[in-house]
Amino acid sequence: MEDKDLLALLRSAIERGDIELLLNIRRQYHVDSPLYRVSDSSLIVYAMMIVVAAATYFLGWLAGLAALAVMAVIYMVAVRRMVAKRMRRRLLTEVLADPEDFRKAWRLKGIGFRHVPTGTLCESPDGLWRGFIIEACKADGAATQPTT
Repeated sequence: MEDKDLLALLRSAIERGDIELLLNIRRQYHVDSPLYRVSDSSLIVYAMMIVVAAATYFLGWLAGLAALAVMAVIYMVAVRRMVAKRMRRRLLTEVLADPEDFRKAWRLKGIGFRHVPTGTLCESPDGLWRGFIIEACKADGAATQPTT
C-alpha cells in the first residue's frame, strides 16, 4: 500500500472519529514545517507595531508602553490561537493529502495520532505511522464486519 493510500485511510478515519489527531503547535513552529507559514501572523504583527509606534509618537512613551502591553496580550490570546487553527486546518486539508509534505512534518516533533477505541498512540518522529494506520484500520474493519 502506498503512502497516498495510507494517508487517505487516515483522513477517513479522522473524519469518522476513529482516530484523534494530536498536534503540538509549538513543536511545528519551524522553517521546514509545511504546517507553519510566517505570513499567518506577520501582517498582524506589522499592524500592531504601527499601532505602538503611533501611540508612542502622538501620545508619548507611556501610551506607547501601554499599547505595547495591550498588543502583547492580544498576540498571546488571539493571534496565536488563530495561527494554531490555521496550522490544524492546513494539516487536515493539505498536508494529509500530500505524502511528501506529511513526511516533512512527521520528521519534526509535535504530530500524533490516537486510536480512539484502543487508546494506542503514535507520535512523530519515532512512531511508525504506516503500521499504525494499517493496524488501526484493520481493527476498525474487523469491528465493523458482521460475524456469523
